[in-house]
This record gives sequence, C-alpha cells and structure tokens, in this order.
Amino acid sequence: MKKLILLMLLTTSVSICLAQNRVTIKGKIVDSVEKTPLEFATVAVLNVSDSSLISYTLTKKTGEFELHNLPLQREIKLLVSFVSYKSYRKIFNFKEGGTNDLGDIALSTKMMDEVTIKGERIPVMMNKDTIEFNAEAFKTRPNAVVEELLKKLPGVQVNKDGSITVNGKTVSKLLIDGKEFFGNDPKVATRNLDAEVVAQIQVYDDRQNDPDHLVSETKVPKIINIKLKKAIKRSIFGKVFAGGGTRDRYETGGLFNMFRDTLQLSVIGLSNNLNRTAFSNEELYSQGGFNRSGGDALYNGSVNTGGRNWGGGIEKITSGGFNLNTDYGKKLKMNLLYFITERSSVGETSNFGQQFLKNDTTLLSSSRYSSRDKNYSHSVSGLVEWNPDTLRSLRYTPKFTLNSGNSVYDSFGSTDLTVRDTSMRERANESRGNNVNSTNSKSFSQDFYFNKRSRTNKGGSFTISHNLQINPSNDRGYNNNDVISYLPTTPSESQRQLAVNNRNGIAASINLSYRYPITKKLTVDIVTWGNYNRNKEQLLNFKRNDSTERYDILLPLQSSDLTRKQWNEGVKPGITYQLTKKISIIAGLNHQWQQIENNFSYSKLNQRYFFLLPTFRIEAGSFSLSYDKGIEQPWISALQPVTIVYSPLYSYTGNPDLKPTTNTNASLSYWAYNNEKQISFNAYLSYSMAKNTTVSKQTIKSDGAQTSTMVNRDGRPNINGYLSVGKQFKKTKDWQAGVSTSAYAYYGQNLNLLNDVEGWQKNLTMGISENFNVNWKDKVELNVGAGFREADTRYDYDDFKKVYTRNFNLNNSLLVRFPKKIIWETKQDYNYSSQITDGFRKGVNVVSSSLALQMLAKDRGEIKLTVYDVFDQNISVYRYTGTNSVYDTQNNTLKRYFMLTYTYKFNKLSTK
Repeated sequence: MKKLILLMLLTTSVSICLAQNRVTIKGKIVDSVEKTPLEFATVAVLNVSDSSLISYTLTKKTGEFELHNLPLQREIKLLVSFVSYKSYRKIFNFKEGGTNDLGDIALSTKMMDEVTIKGERIPVMMNKDTIEFNAEAFKTRPNAVVEELLKKLPGVQVNKDGSITVNGKTVSKLLIDGKEFFGNDPKVATRNLDAEVVAQIQVYDDRQNDPDHLVSETKVPKIINIKLKKAIKRSIFGKVFAGGGTRDRYETGGLFNMFRDTLQLSVIGLSNNLNRTAFSNEELYSQGGFNRSGGDALYNGSVNTGGRNWGGGIEKITSGGFNLNTDYGKKLKMNLLYFITERSSVGETSNFGQQFLKNDTTLLSSSRYSSRDKNYSHSVSGLVEWNPDTLRSLRYTPKFTLNSGNSVYDSFGSTDLTVRDTSMRERANESRGNNVNSTNSKSFSQDFYFNKRSRTNKGGSFTISHNLQINPSNDRGYNNNDVISYLPTTPSESQRQLAVNNRNGIAASINLSYRYPITKKLTVDIVTWGNYNRNKEQLLNFKRNDSTERYDILLPLQSSDLTRKQWNEGVKPGITYQLTKKISIIAGLNHQWQQIENNFSYSKLNQRYFFLLPTFRIEAGSFSLSYDKGIEQPWISALQPVTIVYSPLYSYTGNPDLKPTTNTNASLSYWAYNNEKQISFNAYLSYSMAKNTTVSKQTIKSDGAQTSTMVNRDGRPNINGYLSVGKQFKKTKDWQAGVSTSAYAYYGQNLNLLNDVEGWQKNLTMGISENFNVNWKDKVELNVGAGFREADTRYDYDDFKKVYTRNFNLNNSLLVRFPKKIIWETKQDYNYSSQITDGFRKGVNVVSSSLALQMLAKDRGEIKLTVYDVFDQNISVYRYTGTNSVYDTQNNTLKRYFMLTYTYKFNKLSTK
C-alpha cells in the first residue's frame, strides 16, 4: 500500500512539473460588430521560426477555445482564421507556465479586394464542411511521399496497411484535384506521389450519393482531396523498379503519370511472384496465410495488382492498365479506366477435421489438396460527372469485364471412425480426386444517379437512381473421383464425369425519391422503386461412356435446369422531424410487393408476397439509433423438389415449402472527436433476429455418408459490439506519436439439425488490439501492435464437445534512416494459436528485414536488399468450427528468400 501511495505521489509530482513547464491559452472568438460568437473558427499556434504547426483547435458553439501544453521560452504565433473574416495574429513568448486568458478576440469581415499577407500560411482552415490543410505548414523530409505528409496532419491516422482515418472516421476514397486515381484505393496515390507537389489537402464527408444527408453522421466516411500546386501546369512523374532473388523470386513494375492542366493520365504495369501488391510501402513482404497482409490489394472490381490468393498458395501476377481523367470546363468531369491481368497460383493444403456424432462417435477426416489456377481478365470502366449548377448533379458509371480461367485440382482424403473412451479406430473410406475446370464470364453494369435540389424550398429535392447488371458465364469441368469404402453399408465407386454449367443473370432497378419540407422542422418524403431479376442456371452432368470414352451419358439425378424471375415493387412514405438543432427523428413504412416465378427441370412454383417493413432512426449529434426490417428469399436451388446425388458420400434434396426470411435489425452507434486533444472515440452495437431463417438439416451416418436439405426455423440471434479509442501526439516539432485501442465482441446462435437432433450452437468471439507508433524527426519510425482473440463454441444439446480457440499476434516494425542515405527496416508478424491440433505448428514468427541505399539527385534512385522471413518459419495455419465439428487447416506459403531491387523515381515539373 505504501509503495502504491508513493507511486501515485511520484506520478502527481511529475505531472505538476510537466504542467509548470508548459502553458495553456484560452479565449473567445466573436464578430467585431455583432459581438456574437463564431463557431468553428480555426485557432492555430505556429513556430515563428519556420511556420510549422504546433497545435490547433476549432471554437465551440460559444466561440470559446482552449489550447494546452504549449512551449515556453520560444516565440510562437497565434493565428485565428474564419471564412470571410480577416485573420487575427499575435506573437507570444511565454516565460512561465500556467493558464493565460486572452479574453474576447474580435474578427472583422474581409473586404472583397483584401488580399492575404504575402508569405503567411494558414495551416488549417474550416471552410463550411471542409477541413483544409496547407501542405507547406507541415514539414516533411526531402523526397517524402504523400503518405508521410498525411501522417503529420492533426486528426489523420495512416494505418500499417495504408488505410486512412480522419478524426476516427474511415477514408473511403482519395482524389487528385477532385479526380479519381486508379479506383478508390488511396495507397497508389499516397505511396507514389511526392509531397512536394501538394499545395493543399482537403477533407470532407463522402456524401456523393447522399446530398440530402440521409446517412447517419456517425456512419459517413471521409474523402481526401489532394490539391496540387497551381504553379505546376505540366508535370510528368512516377517510378520504375525491378528486382530478382533466390527461389526464383522476382518483381518489376512502373508507374507513369502525366498531369497537364485539366488532363490526368496514369499508366501502371507490374509483375511479381511474391504474393503481394505492388506500389505500396509494404515492400518487405506480405505474410502468407489465412489472413495475410497481401489481402489489402488494390482491387475495386477493375484493378488487380495481386496479393489476393486468400488461404495460402504462391501467386504470380502480371497486370497493367491506364487511368485517364479530363475536365470539360468546371461542370463536366470524365474518367476512363482500363486494366488487364494475368494471374496464376499454386496451392498445397492439409486439413484435419473432427465431426462429433451421437453415441460418443467421432469421425476423423484427413485430406490433402493441391491446386493450379490461371486466370485472365480485362476490365473497362468509366465515369461521367456533370454539375450544371449548384442545384443539380448527375453521375453515370458504366463498367465491362471479361474473365477466363482454368484450374487443376487434385485431392486425397480418408475418414476414420472412433468411439470415445475406447481404443477403437476403424477406417471408413478413402477418396481420391482429380478435377480439371475451365470458366468464361462476362459482366456489364451501369449506375445512374441524378439529384435536383429545390431552389425555393430549402431541404426539398428530387432523386432518380438506376442500376443494371448483366452477368453471363459458363463453366466446364472434368471430375474424376474414386471412393473406396471399408464398410458394408456404403459401396465403393469410381466416377468419371463432365459437368457443364451455364449461368445468366440480369438485374435492373430504378428508384425515385421526392422530399418536401412542410415546415422548418418537418420534412415528408416518398420513395418508390421497382426492380427485376432473372437468374438462369443450367447444370448438366454427363457420365463417361467406357465403350466410346466420350462423355455422352446424361445423369438426370445430378443435373438441373433452374430459372427464377422476380419482380419487386415498393413504396415508402416517410418523415424527418427536427426536434432540436442536433436531434432528429426519421421514420418510414416500406410497402413491398414481390412476384416470383420459379421454373425447375420438371415443375414450376409461383409465389406472391406483400410485406410491410418499418424503418426508424434517431439522430442526436454523435449518437445514432436505428431499427429496420428486411426480407431475404431462399435460393432457387434450395427450392427445387428433387434429390441430387453427387456421390456415394453426399446427396441433397430441395424443399419447395421454404418461406422467405424476415430479418429484424437494430443498432446503436456513437462517434466523437476532440480537435484540441486529438482524441477519437467510436462505439457500435447491433442486434439482429430472424424469422423463418433457412437452415441445413443434415444426416451423417457412421460411415461418413451425408444427406442434407433446407428447412425454416425462427431465431438465429446475433449481437455485435465494437469500441475504439485513439490519441495522437503531434504538438512537438521533433516527436510525433499515436496510440489506439480497440475491442470487439460477437455473439451468435446457429441452429443445428443433425441426425434428428435439434439444438443451438452458440458462438462467442472476443478480441482486443493495441497499437502504438512514434516518429522522431522522420529518422526513426517505430510501430508496435498486439492483439488477442478468443472464440468459444458451445452446444446446448446432447454431450457434444465445447470448442474454443485462442490466438495472440504481434505486428511490429522499425525504420531507421541513417546518415549517408542508408535506410534499415525490419518487420515482425507473430501469431500463436494454442488449440491447433498436433502435427500443425502452433506459433509462426515471420521476421523480414531490408537495407536500402539512396542515390542520385534528390534521392531518386534506391537499391535495396531484402530478406523475407529471416528465420524461415512462415506457414499458414488456422482453425474454424462447423456443425458439431472443428477443422484445422495448413497451407503452403512463401518461404525465406533474398532479393535485390533497384527503384528509380522521376519527376519533371514545368511552370510554363
């Protein structure tokens, strides 16, 4: 107890000493004439010596502000700015700590012909709903990229995977002078564009398709717009790189950008066999495995730069394309994007499963798989954005993709039968398979959006939106499977079959919305919509004719011809009532009609439905509470009234009596950010319940043979919770740091129907993660991350085993920029799962390191030696649970290699 008291006294003493060595200022910003407070005025403190930002905040509704922990014995400038007002500036040099009350600071309106003081840089400005950062107020090292500049901005957090948050909210897209840059992934721009070409960074809400602000404030992501320097009328910049290493590893690529007035052209090309994306700061590695970091690849359906082979394997990718942006005046913007990709992968998987049955019986299954895949794709997409005036906006986005591929899949597996508390272990069956498949698909989609706001009625608007998708595809697969049964109840069998699957999907929708303000507080709206879906799937299975060796014997019990046509119409009247300035109620009642025509191989099923689906939401500033209901129709394959026998070990029977599922959802979210203290807080809680949910009813025999069908049941409750807190320290010139903590929990119940036993499988997953980063003068960067996850599965019926998994992980990185232009970087990814079954490695420690030497003018050239997986430990292992079962899986991944890479950046700027 005495030691605790001494520790508390010591901590208090240190805090008091630190407080005495820093100063706090406070005051109130008012209009010079009306003396009314000015909300959201920017109050910034800068170093006089270099105009770099020390701290800033925004004024409250009362016009008051407060800035803490300002330095002593140093000249600092107080700069107060507000749109359409003259800036206030004053230089201070505080000698003693404490709080200094500056009283009222009056701002006068700016005259039209008044100009800003030459050379003065306002670091942060709040312009309506947009935060504007002056890039020159934030010092970066020579040859720094945009990502390094973003890390210095108050409220901006750049995560390890390149994703960005601003004031605790996710950034959905990053624009260059208001134009899209290779889709919506920000990393291509932030990790390749030089910070020296940036003039200003704007941050605002992503309400591109939400001009009426119907999306909750707590859920709206952010957009970052990088504005280039006006003096740069023409510029050509980019980079090229190439590298080779051991184990035949290689990488090569290039990025070329040409900006010319209103025209932007970017060309990208790459090839590597490293299981990772190109053009990122993650140059060292992408850990192989179930959740490898390579999964953050740039991919929005159009662009594929690799690293997406989930579940292990070695991937090779070669791709390239271009991105073209052009403006026609200030009202019309157009974009054209084309990409071509060739991707191949090789995978090796081992799996061990335990299926728990009645009478203390357990089925133990072991399997090995190998796969070889090759895919080709072409993608063309466009964008037309027209804003003829401040009241109307139009957006049209077409897209066409063409895909083809082939794969070879080999497998071997066995199933053993065991009985609890006995030494009995009996082989039930063995299986061996070889599958050769080819696929071809096309898709076309278009989105149209038009909005017109009322000129006379503030808050009134009319919106039209439309979507069209056409997706034809065909697959062809030769399946050779041999099943050897060791039990008399199941016969052995050899299958030599050809499966031909032709699919064609069409979906079209149109939505009309009209909003009209009745009073200042009450707005009524009506939404009407209609959509049409047509899905056709024809599956033909043929058996090989041993006499002719041709696949010409049709297997009707394993074939199907399904077509579904579905028409949906809806009308949803609603209201928005503004209780106070910050509290509003949004409610509506969705009237939905559905007509469904199901055509099976030998029968039809027509269905008609009408639903009333309420929606309700309360918005209260940082709080949001919502409630809604939705309908989910069962798949047509689950409705077909036939039994399909896939093999001696598996058959499936459809159920035409299935009813649609009604989902009830409720959620509560909270978001807050303190500008002055740079603290963000996010919390989210959701609950859902289903009526007539579709669940699988299974019968598994002791020899491993399975039959299944689908039935309706009520229930399936799910609860999700998430909480995160972040704090940044960006108020000192040499040091910057950030710390964040997040926790999550999930509880869900799945109904299991196995061997005539019905009961709930209850899943509880909880996790916590901690991240810390520090930067010293851009010479040393340290990132430390740790996480723990626990998942428990319990059964409330019979005596089935409880299954739990626990996982601990570390994600650390260290970067040091030495003199003589030498850069050393080391990264670690450590994962440990204690419950992995014997024969699978429980812990994986992947450490990678690189040493780089920069050369040429402005460090444009760089040669780097990389060692991936220094201790040669990388594997992919994970555990998951199923219906009264648990599975452990291990995949092949990249092993240790050495690589030497040379990178050259070029940048030609012209002011003419």
